[in-house]
Amino acid sequence: MDSLVTVSKQLEILYERGAALSLEFGTEQAALQKQEAEQEREKEEQGESDGKEEAPEVQGSKPVEFELRYQFWYSISLPLMKRLAPDRYAEFQAHYLPDPKRDVIHGYNYVIQDWIRLQPPEEETSVAPWAATLRCFMNQLCILKSVKDRLEWQALVTEDQSERCLQLEELETARELINVSERAAGALTGTVLEAYLRKLAAKHQLGLRKQRPPLCELADALKEAKVLDIPAWSQTTWLAEIYARCLKAEGEVPTKLQVRDLIDGTRWLITNVF
Repeated sequence: MDSLVTVSKQLEILYERGAALSLEFGTEQAALQKQEAEQEREKEEQGESDGKEEAPEVQGSKPVEFELRYQFWYSISLPLMKRLAPDRYAEFQAHYLPDPKRDVIHGYNYVIQDWIRLQPPEEETSVAPWAATLRCFMNQLCILKSVKDRLEWQALVTEDQSERCLQLEELETARELINVSERAAGALTGTVLEAYLRKLAAKHQLGLRKQRPPLCELADALKEAKVLDIPAWSQTTWLAEIYARCLKAEGEVPTKLQVRDLIDGTRWLITNVF
């Protein structure tokens, strides 16, 4: 778990740094493009154009800082993608490396390495080189963010599965206790049921009036939140009643059949209601 938290934090930092760099880069290049357009318009209005075709200044005015900061970011991100998301690794890399099969550089197949090498498009395109570069960078950021989210989701699923396995083992222990003591078997099962309902309530962020409400109130709250449908709520209420009988030192003793119902019903909830 500690390793997963560390990796998740690394991805978060990389995403934040990359997002900040992309914003700076896009803002700067858009301002340069606007400035060049204004200068060109002034030349046309003043008749100062000499008729010579000039290379786009945007590409030549690429700041070295972007190259250094991006290369640092990419060098750290790439091996993480290879290790954490091999299914997205080639896609992530393709936004940096040119396609070896491309014949001509267009706006749509322009990649980040082209910008770093000061390589202009070979055919006229409406997409500015810096804009194509920014598009590739943003796609890499989206991939990195999705990998972080997937890791967190997988961690939650793994944690839930581990906890569910432990709960199912406790239920089997309770089943073996039936022949020794119905109350003990029911009490053990009830603790599993109570823990599961509380986790459901927390997972769905239910606002409970009491810190430790009775199981029947938990069941009602889950029904109101539509976590439990009517049949599941009815069953949970019955299970809570059996559990309450198991906790009483005096009064009606739960039968073996009722305790089995409690065990089987709790098992069904754990494996079917999330």
